[in-house]
Amino acid sequence: MQLGSKHIGPGRPCYIIAEIGQNHQGDPYHAVRLIQMAAACGVDAVKLQARDCEEEFNDERLRQPYQHRNSFGKTYRDHRRHLDLNDQAFAHLKERHEYNSNPAELFTTVCAISRIDWLEKNNWCRFYKVASKDMGNDYLIDKLADTGKPLIISTGMASGAAEIYRAYSRAERKTKVALMHCVSKYPLPILECNLVRIHMLRSEFGCPIGYSDHTAGVKAPAVAAIKHGADLLEVHVTKNRAQPGTDHAASLEEPGLRQLVEWVRTSENL
Repeated sequence: MQLGSKHIGPGRPCYIIAEIGQNHQGDPYHAVRLIQMAAACGVDAVKLQARDCEEEFNDERLRQPYQHRNSFGKTYRDHRRHLDLNDQAFAHLKERHEYNSNPAELFTTVCAISRIDWLEKNNWCRFYKVASKDMGNDYLIDKLADTGKPLIISTGMASGAAEIYRAYSRAERKTKVALMHCVSKYPLPILECNLVRIHMLRSEFGCPIGYSDHTAGVKAPAVAAIKHGADLLEVHVTKNRAQPGTDHAASLEEPGLRQLVEWVRTSENL
C-alpha cells in the first residue's frame, strides 16, 4: 500500500504520523507552526481534521452550554466553530506547506461529507483518514472510497470485529485500506494499550495495521507497537501540553516528538 510517495507494510519503515487534531486552537497560523515543527522532527506525515459541526451534531447538542477550561465558546456550537478550520484556512495551510517545501505529507481526517468536494477539487491531499467515531458512517466511507485515494480507518470506537469488517469491506472494494488500532481515552493509561490487538487485526484483515497512541508523557507504548509489527504510528503533537483543550495532555511537544522518531528508527534496526 502506498501513502503519498512512500510504501507501507511489512519490511518497510514504520510510517510516522503527527496528529495536530484540534491542537492548533482554531488558529491556522498556529497550525502552520505545528506542521513545520513536526516535519522538522522527521515524521512522514502531518494530519489535520476537516469538520463541519452543523453536519456532525444535531441542533440540541450544539445549543448546549459548554463553559469550562477546555471550551472555546459559551455553547458547543460556538466551541466547535472556533476550533474547526474552514476551507479558506485549509487553502492557506496547503499554500504554506508547498511554499516551505515541507518534506512531510499533509493529509486530513474527514468528519463531514460536506468537506470532501472542496478537498478533492483542490487536490488537497493524496489519502484520507476516517475517525473511529465514523466507522458506522456508511455514506462518509463510501464518498471517501469513491475518490480512489487510500484510506486509513481508525478502530478505537468499534463495538466489535463485525463493525470493523463492515467499514473495511465497504472501503476495500474501491481503494486500498489500512486499519489503526487505538483505545479512545485521552490520556490513555499505559496498561490499557492492548497492543496485542495489532496482531489480531493483521490476522483478521491482512492489510497494513497501525497504532494511534493516546498515552501521556513518554511514549513507550508507541515504540513497543513497532515490536508488535505496527506499519503506521500516530501520535498527537502540540506546542504546549499545558494549553487548554482536550488533546494536549496526550500529546508530545517538540523535544518528545523528536526523541520518539529517533527511538522508532533505532528500534527498527535492533
